[in-house]
Amino acid sequence: MIFTILTTIVFISELIIANTLISKLRAFDKVLCEMNDTVAELNPKIKDVGYLIKNISAQCVEFAYDFISKLKNKRDTSISNIINKLLIMFILWKVNLKFIQRIKSSRFLKRFNRGLSLLKYMIQ
Repeated sequence: MIFTILTTIVFISELIIANTLISKLRAFDKVLCEMNDTVAELNPKIKDVGYLIKNISAQCVEFAYDFISKLKNKRDTSISNIINKLLIMFILWKVNLKFIQRIKSSRFLKRFNRGLSLLKYMIQ
């Protein structure tokens, strides 16, 4: 008798567990069906977004290539401008040194210097 009652209790508990599992699986199936419908509805939009992303990335690559090429050209021109400025400064410096040496070695400056030193001597 006790064995029969225990057997019926176990059987009823198995039925309750099976019923709970089946109801949860049905609810999960409904959720999966809804998700499948949502994905089916969004599939063309997802393709459009993918196409849009592909075009944007292609334009970004093109803009990056243009930017880098312009930057290289600007760098080359700036380097050549710096070299040109340095050469001009060097040439002007050399010309200026030669001009100063000629002025220092000129007779007029020597006489002018003697006159200034004489004037300083007389003032003191």
